[in-house]
Amino acid sequence: MTALCVGALGQSVAFVAFLADALPGASAAQVARYGWALFYLFHHVGMAVHSSDLHLASDADRMLGWPSGRTVDAVIAFAFLSGTALVMGLLIRAGRSAGAAVGGPELRRGIHGAKVAVPYALLSWSASWALSFQVSIPDSSPMSAHPSHIASFLWPLALGAVFGGVGGIRSTSEKMWTSPWLWATEAWPRRWRGALAGGMWMLGLGLVLSLAGLGMAAASEPSIAASYADTVFRPGVRTGLIVVLLALLALPNVAAWILVPAMGGCLEVGGGAGTSLPSFCFLSYESFFGRPLPGTFNPFWGYPELGRPPRAWLLFLLVPPVAVMVGGVLAARRAEARGRWEGLLVGGMAGGVFAVLLTGVLILAAVTARFEGPLSDVATGYFRYGPYPPYGFELALAWGSVGGATGGFLSAVASRRSDRRPMSS
Repeated sequence: MTALCVGALGQSVAFVAFLADALPGASAAQVARYGWALFYLFHHVGMAVHSSDLHLASDADRMLGWPSGRTVDAVIAFAFLSGTALVMGLLIRAGRSAGAAVGGPELRRGIHGAKVAVPYALLSWSASWALSFQVSIPDSSPMSAHPSHIASFLWPLALGAVFGGVGGIRSTSEKMWTSPWLWATEAWPRRWRGALAGGMWMLGLGLVLSLAGLGMAAASEPSIAASYADTVFRPGVRTGLIVVLLALLALPNVAAWILVPAMGGCLEVGGGAGTSLPSFCFLSYESFFGRPLPGTFNPFWGYPELGRPPRAWLLFLLVPPVAVMVGGVLAARRAEARGRWEGLLVGGMAGGVFAVLLTGVLILAAVTARFEGPLSDVATGYFRYGPYPPYGFELALAWGSVGGATGGFLSAVASRRSDRRPMSS
């Protein structure tokens, strides 16, 4: 049922584009294949792409640093995180059903919930062998594509095991927070319950504020929105509609890519291990303090020098402190912190949860391209677009631990003062 629901979302997106006449010349069977491919893109499954003479519209191949004008075999992987969120929710629901069916203690339920990953991955893998399609982009060379068969098994297996297991454990409802098998004392289940809630709030609020800030920045700089619209609709209104529709599916990706620079990181493109090319930084606060981006510019990347961003973009500095402090406050309240130091502890724990969750989001949100064959001008033949997940973890841990602990401490102090306040007669 999970596979059918996720597949239905992909087909819905494809046929909405088809009914809007955004896929000129495509038959219903071709549109169904596009929707089928979206199923795999919701799971970060790479697409194996072949082009006998690579050329992308608007010189995008040169801008991406790819080998233009050559025969190319590559695997390109990314995930539309809106669809991935649906996958996670449905897998948790499936795991919860499996856990409730077998009953027993939390570990037993979690293991049985994780088992949904096996049939789910087998369905994904077996269906991948029947899918191949042609990619026709205006002003670009024709390309053939099919899902990576190994990835079509491993990614659904990993997602199913993690979120199915979570669903299995959650099938105990509130009992998991009072189980003597899991907890030796009364304090730690309260603390972890608050930390999990606070960490999720940090992530959710950080992503929402990042998107809100992007909207405000676009409104304050009309040239940005105009440039985006011109780029998107230049190949035609129909093609532009497809891009806008896919951009809506990728809104969580955009938010994650903004949140890391807002915390002091970098939105970059980098190579694989052993590459001679340095990372190319597109967006960072360093551009405001002494030098224009990119500081490690290398002409082999083929990227243009970027100008200094508007000063209003410094307001993104407010996103991480607001998100982590609010998360720390909510963590302490959810944990019913009994004192200032417990509030500080729970807030710091929430920061650790936030770091782990954001790292997972960054791994799924990253765009990778791996070229096969001896391509000397692309070094190792591997490209990664987006924030570097280990650096994102470090930044999130620093912001979350300090800001969360501060918020938890202040929440506990305020709660203690309100408890001491004499009641009016």
